[in-house]
Amino acid sequence: MVSKKVYIAPDGFIAFIDRVHKKHVQATAFFRYFAQEQYQLYANPVTIQETYMTIYNTISPSLARDYLRALDLSNINLVFPENADIKAAIKIIETSNSVELTFAKALMAVICNKKSIPQIMTYEFLHALYGLQLFYLPV
Repeated sequence: MVSKKVYIAPDGFIAFIDRVHKKHVQATAFFRYFAQEQYQLYANPVTIQETYMTIYNTISPSLARDYLRALDLSNINLVFPENADIKAAIKIIETSNSVELTFAKALMAVICNKKSIPQIMTYEFLHALYGLQLFYLPV
């Protein structure tokens, strides 16, 4: 059975919120599918902060506030990192040869592994950490 758990990366939220984003139509289809198929969606405070600041700085502060309000009313599960998660993310960065791997992405991978979340909705390069996969709509 395919897992119905998906982690939403900051660029997934941005694509959904920003109507002029080149992936907006696809992101809208993803979220519609998540709702119809009753997927469990996840994010962490770092993801929320990154998304909020991107919206605040590139679109508008009022839309950033609306994003937080909508997030509060949604059924997206917030996963709070523990001390061990933060240390594991730091260790990944220390041992990685990739200069593109950020702390936020490493922490996202650690949390997904810990919570058995196999798929991530993102449009950015996904590092192959813990066997994470991109979410695709089934054909």
